[in-house]
Amino acid sequence: MNENEAILQRQKFNTRFKNQDMDFMFNWAVGITQIIGMSAAQVFYAIHDIKDGDPTQWREGFRQQGAYQRERASVLLAHKQPVVAGQFYLGAAYAYRAALHYTDPQAHDFVEQVGNMEKAFQEGVKLMGVPITPMEIPFEATTLSGYYLEHDAEPRPVVLMIGGGDTYREDLFYFAGYPGWKRGYNVLMVDLPGQGMMPARGQHFQVAMDYPIRVVLDWLEAHAAVKPQQIALYGVSGGGYFTAQAAADARIKAWIAATPIFDIATVFAREFGSALKTPGWLLNLTMRLVGSLNESAEINLAKYAWQFGTSDFKSAISGVFEQARVVDYAKITCPSLFLMSEGEGAELKRQTREVYDNFVQRGINVTLREFTAAEGADAHCQLNNLRLLHLVVFDWLDQLFAHESGDVRLYC
Repeated sequence: MNENEAILQRQKFNTRFKNQDMDFMFNWAVGITQIIGMSAAQVFYAIHDIKDGDPTQWREGFRQQGAYQRERASVLLAHKQPVVAGQFYLGAAYAYRAALHYTDPQAHDFVEQVGNMEKAFQEGVKLMGVPITPMEIPFEATTLSGYYLEHDAEPRPVVLMIGGGDTYREDLFYFAGYPGWKRGYNVLMVDLPGQGMMPARGQHFQVAMDYPIRVVLDWLEAHAAVKPQQIALYGVSGGGYFTAQAAADARIKAWIAATPIFDIATVFAREFGSALKTPGWLLNLTMRLVGSLNESAEINLAKYAWQFGTSDFKSAISGVFEQARVVDYAKITCPSLFLMSEGEGAELKRQTREVYDNFVQRGINVTLREFTAAEGADAHCQLNNLRLLHLVVFDWLDQLFAHESGDVRLYC
């Protein structure tokens, strides 16, 4: 892989870095600023003097920003300004989260850095008055970590939010937790096997991701203050594949996917570029030679191997090709909203349109929303315009569930 080549196409235009993966991560960090945490200026400050594509400088810049914001939060809290302090804690959380984009899970301080993010996030939402509770859902010999945002004991629609291959449960808050809170929804955000810190517990990506989702649905029915009658299943990125496996469950009354994926092996084969074109022995060898590859890509490939529970990226992909199953989307009948950005990879677009066309032919209530670069939403999962994404998703849900929404003025 060359210096600036992306592992996976995830946006149409670069905005700050020539290194395509790093530029996407930059757009991701800036996108969050529209909703919560750091300001855009703080993101620019964190990366203002880093070398293009240098993951070490990226980590240091965002860790310093996290430490600064956490210190400011402590001072503000001591001066009895809890809401402002909460905002600074959330800024610290997402600064630490940005640093994790380029932190090898085998690094000696990885667990500590994840802990910094989690602690800052939990302190921030508490001070901001968000009714969110960390929870652990029993699963096999361990638990699945998540957060449950529950307003009260009144009947409300619930969004079950599932991330993808690069997400932690804290990421699910700006995708669905925060807008769900403002608009009167309960939201369950959970890390499935392979996500967040689950690989450290021996829970890696698995073939049947509908199984853990069913376990989460069982937990929700047993623990919600009121048994939910309207559950929307929302998946982003790889979560579009995970949720496709579970969307036929009768308890699911709506499916939202950015993007819907039914054949993950073909996505990997067609979209992972040079990471797959390079022979396995050569890729593994060159990754050990300092400076011989795109260093930011090296860390990402090592992270994927950790999530799959393999020694290297090539072995992980080989497992996908051998074991991944194609989803029978003809079994899905619930109303669905498909989200697709202009900058998505060609195979993601192809699979989205195939599922959409099938739903239309079968008379399923389905909407395909295509986001454009002119809307500032050309990035994968609409990460560079989350505010627009929220409006589209929750307006659609409000209409489907006949739900009287909350404080939509926040977005005006």
